[in-house]
Amino acid sequence: MEEELFAVIDAAVAFSVAWGVLGEGTATPRAMLSRASAVQEQSIDAAGIFRARVNADVYGKSYAETITAARAIRAALNRYQGGTIQGVFFENARDMTADDAGLLYRVGLTFSVVYAEA
Repeated sequence: MEEELFAVIDAAVAFSVAWGVLGEGTATPRAMLSRASAVQEQSIDAAGIFRARVNADVYGKSYAETITAARAIRAALNRYQGGTIQGVFFENARDMTADDAGLLYRVGLTFSVVYAEA
């Protein structure tokens, strides 16, 4: 799931995206992906599917830069399905306060992801 989501976003945007870290360099905008939670549904017949929450934290030097980049990620992921991913659904967005990162603006996005493990 992680590799597939990363590939979808990386193909859709022209800025740095990394999983679990902010990445190298200082160019903005940039985004960090992380899994907030994952639950596997169980049944007697099969292992079931997973339901995960994935966060995309987008950083920029201005709010306009940051929100534009966040919208690009939302457009790439919302309602996506393919490979092992049965569906990605945008849940919420949140603006972070200026003292979060000190010098950068941040917009956080949360997606619900339904997938089967490969």
